[in-house]
Amino acid sequence: MLYRARRSLRDQIRTFSGLVPALLAIFLLLHATETEAALRGRIRGTIRDLAGKPLPGLLVRLTSPQLGVMNVTDTDGKGVYAFEDLDAGSYDIEVSGYAYQHQIKKGIVVQPPFRNIVDFSLPAGSPSAANAPPPVVYTAPGDETIVREVVGTLRDKDRHPIPDALLGLVNPRTGATFRAQSDREGKIRLEAVPVGIYRINIVSPGYVTMELKQAEVTREVGLVLNLTLVEYPLRFEGRPEDFVPEEKPVPPEGTTP
Repeated sequence: MLYRARRSLRDQIRTFSGLVPALLAIFLLLHATETEAALRGRIRGTIRDLAGKPLPGLLVRLTSPQLGVMNVTDTDGKGVYAFEDLDAGSYDIEVSGYAYQHQIKKGIVVQPPFRNIVDFSLPAGSPSAANAPPPVVYTAPGDETIVREVVGTLRDKDRHPIPDALLGLVNPRTGATFRAQSDREGKIRLEAVPVGIYRINIVSPGYVTMELKQAEVTREVGLVLNLTLVEYPLRFEGRPEDFVPEEKPVPPEGTTP
């Protein structure tokens, strides 16, 4: 009986010894996965006017021609915006909003785990339509038709998914229209969308309607949209008049300023 007890103990030790390498391998795999997930980039910044006042409610669009990704968010009450969980690559940031000139900063290199800070200072007014660059239109050679997927995720400011939101794509050149509705996880998928430049419109009850005038479905990767919708009505810190450019009186007719 003592022999059997010793034999059972030896078997248990051998079994445990055999489990140690397997457990160690699982631990290293999980650690490597967590480390890889942690190696993500981020772009963060503050948008102000020329007097240094923060500008809330401005549309901030992040695009990557290399990755075919478009992320859209807005500035909060302190004029701060942020794009999280970015892959390594080169990105362009465009800022636009009512009563302020839009600005674009291109070639912002993201190298995880480093963080990028990109601030803007916007003059009042809007650029002349005559100086606006013409839209880029992709034309497939001959009768070739190239189609790709358009996928995306819709979230609110707290990163909660927004279900049942309606997304529409319109190609101004061809008139082609595509529509989709987000699922319970805020996911949207459109298949077989021809490459080209589209206008995008996103509508959801309780949120401000978002309109993107130019979004490209590329022949390499299609289009990936990660959008943050703003709840309606907008609420910002401070007085609303603090964020509106000062009005100048118009001189009476027949007088010179």
